[in-house]
Amino acid sequence: MAIVEVFVGAILTVLLEKLASGELMKFLRRVGIDAQLEEWRTTLSMIKAVLTDAENKQTGDVAVKEWLKDLEDLAYDLEDLVDELNTEALQRKLNENKGSTSKVRKLIPTCCTNLSYNDFMFDRGIASKLKEISGRLEALSKKIKIFRLMENVRGRSYERLPTTSLVVESEVYGREKDKEEILKILFGVESNDSQISVIPIVGMGGVGKTTLVKLVFNDERLKGKFDLKGWVCVSDEFDVEKVTKNILESVSSGGKCDYENFDTLQVKLKESLSNKKFMIVLDDIWNDDYGKWDSLRSPFLAGKPGSTIIITTRQERVAKIMSEIPAYNLDLLSEGDALSLLAQHAFGAKTFDSHPDLIEIGKSMVRRCKMLPLAVKALGGLLRVADGPEGWEEVLKSEIWMDEEKSEILPALKLSYRHLPPELKRCFAYCALFPKDYEFDKFQLVYFWMAEGLLQESEKHNSIEDVGSQYFDELLARSFFQQSSANASCFVMHDLFNDLAMSVAGDKCLRMDTALQENLPGKVSVKVRHFSFKRNQYETYPRFNFLDKDPKLRTFLPLPVEEYPFRSSQRILLQLFANSCYLRFLSLNDYEIYELPDSIGDLRHLRYLGLAETPLTWLPESVCTLINLQVLILSGCRRLTKLPTSMENLINLRHLDISDTGELHEMPRGIAHLTSLQTLTKMTATKNNGMRLKELGNLSFLQGDISIEELQNVVYVQEATDARLMDKRSLNKIRLAWSEDFDDSRNKILELDVLNALKPHKNLSTLEIMYYGGENFSNWIGDSAFSKLAKISFEFCKNCTSLPPLGQLPSLIDLSIRGTDQVKVIGPEFYGNRGLGELRFPSLISLTFEDMSNWEEWHGMKVLSNFLGYAN
Repeated sequence: MAIVEVFVGAILTVLLEKLASGELMKFLRRVGIDAQLEEWRTTLSMIKAVLTDAENKQTGDVAVKEWLKDLEDLAYDLEDLVDELNTEALQRKLNENKGSTSKVRKLIPTCCTNLSYNDFMFDRGIASKLKEISGRLEALSKKIKIFRLMENVRGRSYERLPTTSLVVESEVYGREKDKEEILKILFGVESNDSQISVIPIVGMGGVGKTTLVKLVFNDERLKGKFDLKGWVCVSDEFDVEKVTKNILESVSSGGKCDYENFDTLQVKLKESLSNKKFMIVLDDIWNDDYGKWDSLRSPFLAGKPGSTIIITTRQERVAKIMSEIPAYNLDLLSEGDALSLLAQHAFGAKTFDSHPDLIEIGKSMVRRCKMLPLAVKALGGLLRVADGPEGWEEVLKSEIWMDEEKSEILPALKLSYRHLPPELKRCFAYCALFPKDYEFDKFQLVYFWMAEGLLQESEKHNSIEDVGSQYFDELLARSFFQQSSANASCFVMHDLFNDLAMSVAGDKCLRMDTALQENLPGKVSVKVRHFSFKRNQYETYPRFNFLDKDPKLRTFLPLPVEEYPFRSSQRILLQLFANSCYLRFLSLNDYEIYELPDSIGDLRHLRYLGLAETPLTWLPESVCTLINLQVLILSGCRRLTKLPTSMENLINLRHLDISDTGELHEMPRGIAHLTSLQTLTKMTATKNNGMRLKELGNLSFLQGDISIEELQNVVYVQEATDARLMDKRSLNKIRLAWSEDFDDSRNKILELDVLNALKPHKNLSTLEIMYYGGENFSNWIGDSAFSKLAKISFEFCKNCTSLPPLGQLPSLIDLSIRGTDQVKVIGPEFYGNRGLGELRFPSLISLTFEDMSNWEEWHGMKVLSNFLGYAN
């Protein structure tokens, strides 16, 4: 009997915290329902106390399993209602603080109720909702006695794993012989005269094919053997055009390409590979259509003899279609190697020498995992928090191993999931929205979790984002996530973990993997809360008509595809906003949306709004009624000319990304009141009614990157001083930009004074200065106290006659100077006054000079004798 995977414990913990909130209880007393919700809190506490016993008993009791399902559904509905009450309490407090209680406004979205301000609690809709939930809660509580559920049954205690921000495969066991065999094949084909060779590696999912190829790909003996190397994760959807584009980007130093025509892509790839010896890895191939492979391989034939493609696949048939070379079949680990891998992930050692009492149990464990590396790693991550032999025995005797014949999910993975803390279970299950091999960014996923309310605040952390970061690192340490082979800054889930996520998410997550999956909506469960889908180029309403009957949707996530812009009918947006008033996460990135409906303001629960890369020129003022909004993404909205004037109402906004918005030249003053802001990627100084530079001083928690533009508008130095950049220790990158126009209105002395006053905190890692009009750079630029400053760029600082002492910066790696027309001589001032015998530019790798039209002399170049990079 399969285990019902529920997250009730995590949901109830959050609910009980919210119901105990002083602000909420104060509001509930005002509207006369505090007694009823206090009763709910008592009942929920009683239910929470028996949860562990219920989860243990569900294996052999269908009724208990159904009780847990009903409890989970109720918990979601309760969460929505409590959030609705919290939102109303927050709205009233905001109005009272602003003295605006006389304003006519909507209290609750029309899709939920028709309440007005004065009769909120007496509306029949709310009253019936409270009554309905109370009835369900009472019915569930009565069954505690019927099922004889016991309180406070001892559950597993969860210690937090020691984690790092990045996990590297530092230890691989049992694959040295396999690596040498692959290298032997590789050296053999590399030295022959055949135009192109394909080396196939075949093995079951989780056996370590990708890890093995990583070892080969990065082997020191291959350095200098190939002119080009590339890595592409292909996955189960073999789109020849997309794969061609990914290969071109992988082998090109220029990165992302924008060619949309397949013929152009093939021609460009052929040009890139022409007369070069290359090695390309195509990881995780499922395609068994020879025609598609034949179409893909054409550009490869332009390479030099000895060029090699390594493929990994689970299917022997795929290997035979793509290669004449016999496939290398990767076997399971030996018991000894599996034990070493288990020891590495369980307690950070290569052997059981320091834990001899666990060796026999360990052998039983790896046999249960059938020596499959992925399963062994996952089990090792679980055993890291087990309490000695007793804890290991408990895992070994789990009933989940008995379910193996009835489930496609590996018991070791399911067991690792079951022993996660409740809050991590919920976060992992949410990842069922991602298709296989989908690459995700760590902090983007943390924002997703934050919007959905999956992160529990902790006194140990400075922010909710820190909590999310720790959750992510724990899932990474337990092998639920792994670093992407193709992109070191991104992460993926192994296919087997993706299957696990889909299994445990159940009917709460719906994922349309296929763009033209039109027959699914009629089969959609009304319990769906989270929805992701692969986009069509032209979206039409019938694809989403299930939204008409599902008002409880929380997540609307179109999956990114890079081939073309996407178009969506206005009807979809109107229906979505009207029928999904509980939305917390809404992404409309990359859609050709020219106007956002005013009804966006009805989505009072919304925490995340993604509008990146859309042609919007403005946002409706109704956006500013979204008082729960935490993340607003407008990056790449190149036509955006203004933000709403009432931004100060977005009191919970934490991240505002307006990078790459070239037409946005003025920002509303209200932004300065958003004191929770952590991300503000752009600030435009103004002389008029917009936001002033000094108002940055109010934003104490800024971090990451910021571009401060139009600095020629600053007329008082005190404004720059009041911005208090020196206090913002978490800013990593600062870009300071003046106007491109060097006309008579520019004041050289004032601009130097402003630059002096904009001295940042010494934690800064990247500094860019553009169109600065002073004759000298500030003294703080080049100060060795900036020990983390790794990248500096000066562009078109046309009046500067000399360069600052950048040679003193100990960590400077990349220096680019462009368009400093008045510099004629570079001499000792550039290298700085480091002590006798100390290196100048000790870390420099890249040095670029460009458009230096009056540069005549360069003295002291021998100081750069340690410079190992290149200079242009």
